[in-house]
Amino acid sequence: MKSVRYAICCVFAAIALVPISGLAFDYKLSVDQIAADPLTAYQTVYLGMPRADFDENFIVLPDWKFVDTSDVHEEIAERSTGTGNDDVTEGIRIVSANTAPDGKVLAFDNYFKTKNKRIAKSIYTRLIATIYANMENFPQSQQHMQMTWVQNDVTIVVSYGEQKDAQGYYAVTIHRYNNRELHE
Repeated sequence: MKSVRYAICCVFAAIALVPISGLAFDYKLSVDQIAADPLTAYQTVYLGMPRADFDENFIVLPDWKFVDTSDVHEEIAERSTGTGNDDVTEGIRIVSANTAPDGKVLAFDNYFKTKNKRIAKSIYTRLIATIYANMENFPQSQQHMQMTWVQNDVTIVVSYGEQKDAQGYYAVTIHRYNNRELHE
């Protein structure tokens, strides 16, 4: 019975991620969805989930594409919206120690990349505000453009790069990892 309820929850969560036909995703809505419950993303990605469940959740979504990576311990899926300078690419990256389908997710990142500094800054501000409102504890540390929360065995780090990366993007990342498994 538990596995049936889990499967139903995954299907409904996956349906919630599907954009309305013909429309690109709304990155503001995505920011709210991944920050509403800071310990999960979209209520389907969580620390300790089997790697195969991540694949099943994102392979059925038409606007998400898996990205080839040279590291067998990670998987990445991305989607994009906008045109020109207002493009926003949203991504999710999982890391597992065991590459088997039942290998558990030890860390995962949600990230947003854009060439528009104003949009990147607004994403960072929105993430911080939403997470702050939904965490039990105050941030453990706050530095310029980076905040860190620790709740039980999970650390959450939100960061914003004020300088463009090698591809010309500003990046905003929310990184979650298990403190007992990883010491980052």
